[in-house]
Amino acid sequence: MSGLEKFGDKEPKKEEAEKPVTSYTAPVASDNYEMVEAIERLDEQQIIESMKGRVIDKLFYELPITDPRTGEKVIALSWAGVKFFTLQLKHITVEKVELTETETTHRAIAWALDKARDVRIMGAAEQSKMMTQRDGTRKTDEFALAKVVSKSQRNALRGLIPETMVSEAYREWRNRPTQPK
Repeated sequence: MSGLEKFGDKEPKKEEAEKPVTSYTAPVASDNYEMVEAIERLDEQQIIESMKGRVIDKLFYELPITDPRTGEKVIALSWAGVKFFTLQLKHITVEKVELTETETTHRAIAWALDKARDVRIMGAAEQSKMMTQRDGTRKTDEFALAKVVSKSQRNALRGLIPETMVSEAYREWRNRPTQPK
């Protein structure tokens, strides 16, 4: 196994019908709130692609924006990255998800457990039942419930993944030799 394979950066099996989803167009953001919104949109795309049966192998987002606090390019762990690292650790799981809703949103609270350290973390998310399309029209978001559940789980699980593991994986991924397409 190559070093990158342990971080999920490997070629898909030949029998897989769909080409892995590896890039997205990130919205431009000008402050911290907009950075979070940009990452949320990218994660929503990954969630929907996964629901369609596509292989997601993009573990990190390199956003075309800079962090106003540091002046550095924004790098974030993707939804697929959180799932990947959780599986690699083998002792982290989601215990339960609690759902509520308002007239306009779905809300979810997920509880994740690190069995090795006996640590529990809560993650919450809220998702509008409506979505705005590119042309500005609004329609019911058929994936709203799945998105909110996935995001709440991501938020809980992310708190249990050691930063050193993520940093090391990102450095290795960033420095990988590029392969011709």
